[in-house]
Amino acid sequence: MIEVRNLWFSYGDRNVLRGINMVAEKGEVTILMGRNGAGKSTLLMHLNGLLKPDRGGVYVDGVKVRYDRKSLIELRKKIGFVFQNPDDQIVAPTVWQDVVFGPENVGVRDDGKIESILKKLGLDGYENRLCSRLSGGEKKRVAIAGVLAMEPDYVVMDEPTAGVDGFGLKEIIEIVMEMKKDGRGLIISTHDYDFARAVGDRFLIMDGGKVIFDDVYIDHSIAEKCGVRTWYHGGEVVLVPDNSCLPDPAEFDFVAVMGKRAREWLEREGVEADITSAAMERAFLRAIGGSRIMLVCSESMMEVVKREAVSYPVRITVQKTEVVRV
Repeated sequence: MIEVRNLWFSYGDRNVLRGINMVAEKGEVTILMGRNGAGKSTLLMHLNGLLKPDRGGVYVDGVKVRYDRKSLIELRKKIGFVFQNPDDQIVAPTVWQDVVFGPENVGVRDDGKIESILKKLGLDGYENRLCSRLSGGEKKRVAIAGVLAMEPDYVVMDEPTAGVDGFGLKEIIEIVMEMKKDGRGLIISTHDYDFARAVGDRFLIMDGGKVIFDDVYIDHSIAEKCGVRTWYHGGEVVLVPDNSCLPDPAEFDFVAVMGKRAREWLEREGVEADITSAAMERAFLRAIGGSRIMLVCSESMMEVVKREAVSYPVRITVQKTEVVRV
């Protein structure tokens, strides 16, 4: 586990991080989002000792980070850092030379494992290619390969999808999920909401040098309120608990219902549901198409719907109604 405790940091007289607290678990993907200038990259650079805090500290597996040369070498074996611009990270002429550079310098080079990493990242056959001739996406994979060759327990990634197209995004998602599958902890800064939802286990949003949101669930409305770009122009699924006051069905394109009690409640209210089978999935699909859906269900099912919605590019909101206990 990586833990940040009451971390403060300034550039000159400007406070950039102001009392940051966060936790990132091994085997999980922790997503860091926020406006430009919120302090995300500065926070990431503290996680493997690239910056030293003014106050507070960073703890890795329960041990506080120290900043002498020997301690930092050991820290960077444990925590790899993938920069936003791979040109800031690639140091050697060819792919093979670059990937072996780090492990060779710290005495952990294993050519067999490096060959396996290159194959996993789709870089087998690239060993003798000049890094300067690679595409942006290929350079990102080389930078990731160089980090993985150090066999870290954690990987920090700063805007890994910046500048990549749709095919490159799919590759980055697959790479992240493979690293998670291997048991690594990942801490990723991103402006890409859809990427965040595809890979994230925990979501933190920063603003003004502070963490203003920290949860295992996020949706478009939360992200937008916190200043995160979502580029979302589709519809919406509005969750209505079956023990509340029913909103006006005329405000919605479709009414969906889950569960016997919810169906009986709608019937008593004289409302006919449009979607009664596979209601959750069909509601999501209608919302993707731009419709506004009322989804009526029990309070206990609302958390299930929120959790499942992570797999879909849909907006989920909860109807603000006075609950009527029955």
